[in-house]
Amino acid sequence: MPAFSREAYEIYDKKAKTAVRAYLDSKRVYTNEYEDYGPDIIAFHEYFHEVEIKAAWKDEWPEHWGTLHIPARKKKYIEEGRKGFFWVLNDPCTKAKVVKSDDLNDEYLEVVSNVRMPKGEHFFSIPIELTTEVVLKNGRASSLEI
Repeated sequence: MPAFSREAYEIYDKKAKTAVRAYLDSKRVYTNEYEDYGPDIIAFHEYFHEVEIKAAWKDEWPEHWGTLHIPARKKKYIEEGRKGFFWVLNDPCTKAKVVKSDDLNDEYLEVVSNVRMPKGEHFFSIPIELTTEVVLKNGRASSLEI
């Protein structure tokens, strides 16, 4: 597992949580944030919401990115049948790709090299077709049912 980066956390965590909570509020899904090493956002319904930012994603999702990576260590959030959504936001937090917890199947596990873990880290490599893109700004409609 890569070392925790306080700098990245300070830059991205609040920004991502704020964007997703505003979107959920607009859908009348009310939430609270927790800092307990569990999911980032707990909704006042049966689902949790885990958020992160993919800084390399600026506007349109690049066509050559055929999968969305969710760190395998997040699997602990769905133990005991918990249900939720994993949100990966673009850098300006205007769009998100969302994966349902039901789609984090072991068949999608693979080792992926990245800047923080050149030797690789285990990720769920979710086919992009299993994600839903959500627009988080400008009040545009989205097809995500929560």
